This record gives sequence, C-alpha cells and structure tokens, in this order.
Amino acid sequence: MKKLNDHPTAKFILRTLFYFIILMILIYMYGYFGAGEAPFIYNEF
Repeated sequence: MKKLNDHPTAKFILRTLFYFIILMILIYMYGYFGAGEAPFIYNEF
C-alpha cells in the first residue's frame, strides 16, 4: 500500500476519484434540498 501511495499516477487517480465523489455528493445534496425550489409559506394566497 505504501508503494502504491508513493506512485504519482496512483496518487493522481485517487485524488481525482476523491474529488469526483465529493462533487457527486454536493450535486446530490443540491437536488435533494431543492435549493432552487424552496417552498414559500404564502404560496396559497
């Protein structure tokens, strides 16, 4: 594992995968919480 962690290509791939997962979580949370479609309390009036 230490040898794999020191390899520049493996480090790049792992870092890219990590950031991709973070980006997917953020996109999922944005869609789940409906940041663009917040419910408005006076919609019925």
